Amino acid sequence: MHIPRGAWLAASVILASCGTSSVDLGDNTAAQTSTASVTTTVASTTVAVSTTTTAPTTTSTSSSTTAPASTTSTSTPSTSTTTTTLAASGLVLDAEGVPVNGQTSGVLVTPTGWITPILDRTDDGWTVWTPCGRAAELADGRLIESADIVLDPGHGGSSEPGAVGRGGLREADLNLEVALRVRDRLVGAGYSVVMTRQTDVRLPIVTRGEIAQALDPIAFISIHHNAGTDEPSAEPGTEMFHQIESAESRRLAGLLYEETFAVLDAYDVSWVSLDDAGAMSRPNRAGTDYYGVLRRPGPVTSRLAEFAYLSNASEEQLLGQVAVQEELAGAVLRAVDRLVGTDDPGSGFTVDPIFRGYGPSGAGRTDDCTDPRLQ
Repeated sequence: MHIPRGAWLAASVILASCGTSSVDLGDNTAAQTSTASVTTTVASTTVAVSTTTTAPTTTSTSSSTTAPASTTSTSTPSTSTTTTTLAASGLVLDAEGVPVNGQTSGVLVTPTGWITPILDRTDDGWTVWTPCGRAAELADGRLIESADIVLDPGHGGSSEPGAVGRGGLREADLNLEVALRVRDRLVGAGYSVVMTRQTDVRLPIVTRGEIAQALDPIAFISIHHNAGTDEPSAEPGTEMFHQIESAESRRLAGLLYEETFAVLDAYDVSWVSLDDAGAMSRPNRAGTDYYGVLRRPGPVTSRLAEFAYLSNASEEQLLGQVAVQEELAGAVLRAVDRLVGTDDPGSGFTVDPIFRGYGPSGAGRTDDCTDPRLQ
């Protein structure tokens, strides 16, 4: 049963949706790596993208980012282009100086583990879109031309932890841990998967969107956990945001809502929720998608998940459990299977969503971002 709207609503909506926004971009100085081997499909050939650094656990409260040993060698050249102005980066920019999405095809996994969309093939290697949205030349890397699913663990890095629970659980860590479990389930079921980040690093939204466009997957799924409301509810406040103009995005949101809600609703905890929780869209002032992770992937079927409220102590305790994270991963796999293999429409759609404001949502800025060492 949903709670009625009240005077608390306007303030709580402004605070909702993952806490801190992804607008202010800081340094992004470490290579992104993971202990697991990520299986991906390159044309008709399957390759293993092996990396070396352990991903953070869901109980970690540390926000530091440690570069792997391979990035500290003085003999390894840096491909950082931080001294190059965006205007000279070789990328087409919009009126605000942000790179326009849709300029790449395929990605190159760099020797230091970064996922870099490919701008062009050269005689000596590739020209790639760097994490900070510039152009760089690379001579080495693993080519991935397509993927079935792109997973995007929201937030990341010391300057963008997202929501932080009362017990210290950072949303950036929880998003990544759940995404890694989703990846393992999907790969185990035969899907090829690429993740936008594989450890605790910050990545501009515009680059996350470009990775999705470069790989043209069946679906791009951005994983988040919510914050902001303390209004009690009899059921989980799960929110699944879909693209306004995409019927498949809407269907995926409804399928994910069904599967996720069924998992969480089985637990007897003190939930919080907005009274319009469900599968919905959220427009900006121009009438297009408010969230950058839905707007920037363009034609790619995309969905932003807010599984539950990390800011609620009882939900934080629940979400920190490995068994619950595994159940959420299973829910995502079932939703993807249904998207691909059935015509199921999904459910839980919100007919008249609450107005959530036009505040900052992550514009994808790249003007305050330091590129990492890529090789």
